[in-house]
Amino acid sequence: MEQHIDLFNFADDDADELDKQERSDFFAQAVLYGTDWTVKTILQQIQDGNIDLSPDFQRRDAWSSKNKNRFIESVALQIPIPQIVLAEKKDQRGSYIVLDGKQRLLTLAQFAADLEPSHPVLALSKEAPPLRLSGLKILDQLNGKSYSDMNNSDEFLRIKRQFDNHTIRSALIRNWPNEDYLYEVFIRLNTGSAKLSPQELRQAMKPGEFTQFLSVRSSQSSIIQSILNIDGPDFRMRDVDILLRMIAYSYRFLEYRGNLKEFLDNTHDNLNSNWSTHESTISHLVDAIEDALRFLSDNLGSPVKVGRRVKSGELETAVNRALLDVQLACVLSPVNRKIFVDNNLKIADVTYELCMNNAEFVEAIASTTKSLDAVRKRYAIWKRSVEARVGKIEMVGSL
Repeated sequence: MEQHIDLFNFADDDADELDKQERSDFFAQAVLYGTDWTVKTILQQIQDGNIDLSPDFQRRDAWSSKNKNRFIESVALQIPIPQIVLAEKKDQRGSYIVLDGKQRLLTLAQFAADLEPSHPVLALSKEAPPLRLSGLKILDQLNGKSYSDMNNSDEFLRIKRQFDNHTIRSALIRNWPNEDYLYEVFIRLNTGSAKLSPQELRQAMKPGEFTQFLSVRSSQSSIIQSILNIDGPDFRMRDVDILLRMIAYSYRFLEYRGNLKEFLDNTHDNLNSNWSTHESTISHLVDAIEDALRFLSDNLGSPVKVGRRVKSGELETAVNRALLDVQLACVLSPVNRKIFVDNNLKIADVTYELCMNNAEFVEAIASTTKSLDAVRKRYAIWKRSVEARVGKIEMVGSL
């Protein structure tokens, strides 16, 4: 599916960075080393379950057929390809979480791993197993062939050996001190110009029923996808990220202490641990969030105007999550939505005025966004601006 590259990153992505004091000296504790694994070795690791390509990740299978075929051809031609980055699981020596290289590993598995048809890598992929090659420009004799077909002639066997024995540089991380270390490594990795999503790390590190709920509900949410300007589930899990944030701010706002990562991690952990208690409430909350997002889209005139900051008189193209926080908080209540309709309040007018004329508000959504003071400030300023137009409202999650 096509993704809109200009919206890969949120406008307030710097809010995802760890604070300086959170980094401490943990980079001296982990063991990082490189190894050259052959494709055959990597495939065996995947088949044995030692490299975790989880079902949640397979649903985010992002590469087009063209990209997959070009990659397989490059491997068969023994062209050097970028390294993969793996972190060893603390409770399972020899088992790894993928920090970078998921799509490359997934493509190799879809093409050449000896997997049952029901295996999640195949069953939840966009490609029906087995992956057959097409559109190859150099090894065009392989077009229409699968990996198993390459046993049928001496020429194909030679190419198959080249493919199997091609080495891929692998960076392995062991003895990492805590999740913050992996988080810091994770957000520093880049694919093209787009940062990897911190939510991918949460999905890998924090499995559970709430994790699965987030993945499924975000993949089914057409309004979230429309706001992010994508056509389906985002392969960097930005849709999951934004849904978690909306749940956390709406459900546990009074527990926020100024550390955004800790707040989202704790929300994730708490709901995973007590899902049977919270499932019904959270499910209904997400229904309400989607209703509110649809109201914002209608009021603003388009889903791609939701959560967009005004700068120099123009809407930015990327979502600003800090702005979206307050926009959502003021329309989550159906009572407020009726007040806005009755008073013909245009949220675009509030957004424009504050972004263009209120320096404190701009700083709270664009510069310093995570601090408790910044969160309180943007909620209070937004509330005052709305109440000046329509009278008293209640902001969901106001400190």
